[in-house]
Amino acid sequence: MPEKESLTDKVVRLMNQQSRIRNIGVIAHVDHGKTTTCDTLLAGCGMLSEEKAGKQLYLDSEKVEQERQMTVKSSNVNMVYERERK
Repeated sequence: MPEKESLTDKVVRLMNQQSRIRNIGVIAHVDHGKTTTCDTLLAGCGMLSEEKAGKQLYLDSEKVEQERQMTVKSSNVNMVYERERK
């Protein structure tokens, strides 16, 4: 039985296929849902539970960001999203 590919191996494999990479940026005014949008994207690809999306503040890793519930520094993350084919 073949081994199941780990998420890390899958990300590395996909990152070597440049035609499949999409880079996005989320830019908006204060309190317009940037962090909530990012949490929702992370939940959509399975990196965060849907219940925690919008509450986890996953990309706000600095202590001051968590205390103030306000993003101070930009963050980046690699996500793997597989769409369902019809």
